[in-house]
Amino acid sequence: MKAIVQGAALPRETRFAALILAAVALLFPAASPAQAAGLINCVPLSLTGGSGACWESVWVNGAERRMVFPQEAKEFPGTIQSDRVGKFYVTAPQTDTPQGALPFQHDHTVADTSFTKLRGFLVFCSEAGITSGRCQAATPSFPLARTVNGQTLKSADAIESAANSGLVTLLDTGATFVATLTGN
Repeated sequence: MKAIVQGAALPRETRFAALILAAVALLFPAASPAQAAGLINCVPLSLTGGSGACWESVWVNGAERRMVFPQEAKEFPGTIQSDRVGKFYVTAPQTDTPQGALPFQHDHTVADTSFTKLRGFLVFCSEAGITSGRCQAATPSFPLARTVNGQTLKSADAIESAANSGLVTLLDTGATFVATLTGN
């Protein structure tokens, strides 16, 4: 049997290559437009007024990883049980390069969980933390916590321990959104 393309027979090697190419195409479908274009960092996306899925860096147990937001971290529209929601902490930048820029420079910290719905909390130095000198803020006028007892806030455990000790105050933003923690 000969393969015919526009009335001409193809050589056996060409038919074999075409068959292999077709098999590969069936086994590995093309990427979606978002995958093909690649996700972009949410910081430049938010600064330019762009829209779409994006990623931001987050701290997880002291390591920086990526969190993917399918729709620019927009608030989740449905109701969900609180025990099915992880906490997304917003702190002062933990390094010289902030993870987020708007509406102010900040970093993010989450627990290493499988939660896909997260609720946002701002982490402020409490009055006790400030007066004792045990909580350091990036700026006095907006006391978003940078360190507690000289330690960075790059883990959910560190933040929750500081909150339990009364050194930071967690302000519930009321925003619940969908995001996925990746291995990168």
